[in-house]
Amino acid sequence: MDKLNQVDKIEAFLSQQGWPVTRIAPSVLKSNFRGSHSAFPLAVQIEDSWIKLMVVPMARMPTDASKAEILYERLLRLNREIRLARFSLDEDGDVLLSVEFPGGELDPSEIKDALDVLSFYAEKHQPEIKRIVM
Repeated sequence: MDKLNQVDKIEAFLSQQGWPVTRIAPSVLKSNFRGSHSAFPLAVQIEDSWIKLMVVPMARMPTDASKAEILYERLLRLNREIRLARFSLDEDGDVLLSVEFPGGELDPSEIKDALDVLSFYAEKHQPEIKRIVM
C-alpha cells in the first residue's frame, strides 16, 4: 500500500471514529483527543513505510538544567516500563509519546490499538511529567 493510500485510510478511520482530522502535509495528519483530565494533540506521520502516531507535545522541556536531568532520567525509566510506545524528544526539545509500526497492509485494528496505547500512557504519565517540568 502506498503512502498516500495509508494516509487516506488512517484519515477515514479517525473521521469514522469521530476524531477531528486535518491533513497538514501529504503524509501528515493532525488531530486531538480528550482524556479524563486533559486534551492531547495527536500527529500521524507516514515515512519510509512506517506509521508513527504521536502525542506531541506531551510537555515542553524545562529550561532549568536540574529539572531537565530529572525528566530525562524519568523518561528513560518509563521507556523500560511501558510497552508498544516510547517517550522521546523532538527537534524542538519537546517531549513526545509515540507508537510506530510498519505500514504494509494497514488494518484498522492496528490504528485502534496504537491509539489505545497512546491514550492510556498519555493519560497515565502526563500529570507526573508536568509536575517534573513545572
